[in-house]
Amino acid sequence: MNSHKKSLRVGVVRFPCSNCDFDTLRFFTKFGHKPEFIWHMDKKVPDYDLLVIPGGFAFGDRVYRKATGRYEIDPGVQALRSPVMKVVHEYAKRRKPILGICNGFQILVKAGLLPGKLNQNSSHKFFCDFTTCKVVGDSFFGNKKMLGRKFKVPVAHGYGRYSVTKTDYKKLKNNKQIFLQYQDFNPNGSEKNIAGVTNKQKNIFGMMPHPERTTDGKYFMDAIETYVRN
Repeated sequence: MNSHKKSLRVGVVRFPCSNCDFDTLRFFTKFGHKPEFIWHMDKKVPDYDLLVIPGGFAFGDRVYRKATGRYEIDPGVQALRSPVMKVVHEYAKRRKPILGICNGFQILVKAGLLPGKLNQNSSHKFFCDFTTCKVVGDSFFGNKKMLGRKFKVPVAHGYGRYSVTKTDYKKLKNNKQIFLQYQDFNPNGSEKNIAGVTNKQKNIFGMMPHPERTTDGKYFMDAIETYVRN
C-alpha cells in the first residue's frame, strides 16, 4: 500500500474459540492498516472504518440447552448472546462496512444481517483445502474491476452449505447480492455454488472462503480499500 494513503482502522471481533483472529490481524497489518481486537463482551468500541468477524468456532459451535454435558452443534447461535453483537447491529444500522469470514459469515446469517441459511456440508464432513472461486455480480466491495476474475482461496468448514428459497434467490440475483461462487468443485453443496453474499444495502459481506490465509491477498485488500475509502 502506498504511504500517502490513509491506513484503515479495523475492528476484529473475537469470541471464545475464534481461531482465525490472528490471521485476520496479520492480514490487515501486512497491508499497512491498523487492526485491533474487539472482545465479545465489549459494549462500546471506537468508530472503526470496518468491522470484521473472523473464522473459527465461536463458543465451539456448541449450544448447551441445559446444564449438562449434552450439546448441539449450531454455529453462530451462541455468539448472538454476546454484548458485542449490539455493536455489530449498530454498525449495520449506520451502513458501516462489516465483513464476516466463514464462522463470521455464519454469525451474520444467524443474526439476520445476511439472507439465507448455512447448513452442514452435504458430505457431512469437515472440508479443508483450496478451491477456485469466481467474482460475480457487482458486489465484491463494489469493485467492478474484479468482475469475472477467478482465484484460488482456502476453505475450512463443516457447515458451509448455503441455502436460500427460490424467491429469495431471485431477489439476490436481481439485486446482484451474490458476489462469489465456487468453480469446478463445490466443497459443501451450496445452492448455485454460492460462496459469498451481501445484504441488500451492500455494506455487509459474508463469505465462506478465507482470503486472509492466501499468500498474497492483494486482490481482496484492494477491493476493501477502494470500498471503504469511497
